[in-house]
Amino acid sequence: MNGAGNYDRRDSARLDMEKQIISISWNEGDEDYSRDVMCFDVSGGGFQIEMEKPLPIGTRVSVLFSPYHPECRTYAAEVLRLTRQEHGWFNIGLQFTNKS
Repeated sequence: MNGAGNYDRRDSARLDMEKQIISISWNEGDEDYSRDVMCFDVSGGGFQIEMEKPLPIGTRVSVLFSPYHPECRTYAAEVLRLTRQEHGWFNIGLQFTNKS
């Protein structure tokens, strides 16, 4: 249970990664993009980021959670949710996939 009467629907534990920098890369048309973004939480099923640019739902993303660590593993994910925040940036929810 999470809070007063609220249940957490996650099947796995959430890691607190508030304001941790991670690296993501994706493709739009013929262009490849890569950049560092702010990560807010990670669970076994996915993670949440914020950035000023929207990523369309269904976009496939590669992510490095410790981009400057030499043994960092790359994970594959897909955009599931996109919400524009009041301040104009986008909250983006991504689900881990087993496709790289």
